[in-house]
Amino acid sequence: MSNCPVQHHGMSKAKGCSHAQLGNFGKLFPKLNGLAVSEEQAAALGGPGSPMDDQDNSSGDSKIPAGYTFFAQFIDHDITLDTTSDIESNPLSNRAIEALPNLRTPTLDLDCVYGFGPEANPHLYEGPTAPGRLLVGNSGNPNDLARSENGTALIGDPRNDENIFVSQMQLLFIRFHNKIYDSLVSSVSPENRFEEAQEITRHHYQYLVVNDLLARICDTKIFNFAMEKPGFPLIYKADKHHNLPMPVEFSVAAFRFGHTTVRSRYAVNSRHPEVDLFDERFGTEGFTSLPTDLVVDWRFLLEVDKCIPPLFTKAFDIQFPSELINMPDNIVGRDASDNLRSLAFRNLLRGNALSLPSGQSVVNALKAAGYPISTNFAALKLDDVIPHCVSELVKATPLFFYLMQEAGTLGNGQKLGPAGSAILLEVIVGALKHCGTSFLSNKSWKPLACVAGRGGKFELADVVRYVQS
Repeated sequence: MSNCPVQHHGMSKAKGCSHAQLGNFGKLFPKLNGLAVSEEQAAALGGPGSPMDDQDNSSGDSKIPAGYTFFAQFIDHDITLDTTSDIESNPLSNRAIEALPNLRTPTLDLDCVYGFGPEANPHLYEGPTAPGRLLVGNSGNPNDLARSENGTALIGDPRNDENIFVSQMQLLFIRFHNKIYDSLVSSVSPENRFEEAQEITRHHYQYLVVNDLLARICDTKIFNFAMEKPGFPLIYKADKHHNLPMPVEFSVAAFRFGHTTVRSRYAVNSRHPEVDLFDERFGTEGFTSLPTDLVVDWRFLLEVDKCIPPLFTKAFDIQFPSELINMPDNIVGRDASDNLRSLAFRNLLRGNALSLPSGQSVVNALKAAGYPISTNFAALKLDDVIPHCVSELVKATPLFFYLMQEAGTLGNGQKLGPAGSAILLEVIVGALKHCGTSFLSNKSWKPLACVAGRGGKFELADVVRYVQS
C-alpha cells in the first residue's frame, strides 16, 4: 500500500469541527420522567451474583472483532468527559443536568489526539522541524506513546492510557495522522499542512465511526432508516446557545454497551496470546510505560490478516465479565463495598443520579418521533431475567438494563436492538450533520484509495494496514 498523494475532495481550508464549543450534558427526552432506582434495586440487577454477573461465563461471543470494544472506548473519550456528577447523588433535575459541563465536543474532532493543536499544546508535537507531526515513542519503547520522564503519556486525554489496548488505539490514530501529514509534503504548503492532515484524518475517523462501527453494532433496519431519512436526526438538536448537549441517555446508557462486550482475557501478541483484563504483571491496567513485549498486534483483535482469525467481543447482552463485577482496588479504592466494585451496579446508580427514563418510555417516545420500532415489550423477556424481588422493574426498566436486554434478545447478542441503535445514531450522526464540515457534509467524499481496502470498503483494519505499510 503506497503513501499516496492526497486528494482534497473539494474541501476548502481545513477546519473540521474544531470551531465547535464545549457544551454541557442534557436530555434527549427532557419530557420523560426519570425512573427512580434504589440501591437495593440496582444491587438486585447489577450487583455480585445478580443477572448481570456472568458468573459461569455463559455469555457467548459476537461476530465483531474484539478490537471494536476499544475503538468504542476511544470514541467515548473523544466525545464525553464528565468530572462533576456523583453516582450516589439523588436524581438531578433537567436544569441541573443541563448545567453539567461536558469537557469534550460531541462532533468527533479527535480532541483526544490533537488537544488544542500545535500552538496551544506544543508538548504533543515534534516541534520546529515538523510542527504538525504528533510525538510518538519514548526511550524505552518506540512503539509506545510519547511519555514524560515519569512515564506520563503526552496525549490529549489521559484516559486514553488507562489500558494497553486503548493506549495502542491512541497510538494508531497518531501514526495515521503522521503518515497523512508526511504524504502532503510535496503538495501542501508547510503553513497549511497540519490543518489539511487533521481534516483528512478526522474525516476518515468519522467515516469509520459511522460506516464501520455503527454499521456493525446497530440494528440494520434502524441504521438504514437513519442514514436515508430526510431531515435526520429526528430528536437531537442544538441548545439555545447553538451548542450540542451530550444526552445522558447516550453517555450513561446506550454507549455503555462496550462494558458487556469486554472479554476476561485478550491476545496481545504471539508472545502473550492470553492476558487477563486486569493483570498487574503485564501492566494491562495502563498509566505506565508499555514494555516492548506488550505492543499490541492488532491482527489478533481485528481482521487485518486472513491467516490470523481475531478474537471476537463478548455478546451484546446484560452480562458483565466477573472482572468488571469485582473491580480491583486500584480502580475503585480499597474501601469500596462489594456493590461499588461492580461496574454494572455503578452504571445503574449513575442512571438514577442522572434521572434516566425507563426503557419502555424511551421506546414509546422513539416510536412517536417516527422510528420504525415495536412496542411489543414482551419480546424482551424481561420477566425471565429480572429477579422476583424487584419485579416492579419489569414494566418500568432502568434504561441501561433495558437496552442491553434488548440487544441480547432482539439483537440476538450480535448487535444492539432498535432503541439502543436509535439513540446512538441520533447523537453521533446528528452531531456530524450539525457540524457542517464533517465528512457527511460532502456527499462526494470517500476514503483515500491508498487507505481503503479493495472495492473502496474502509474499516478499522485498513488503518492498521495503512500505518504499517
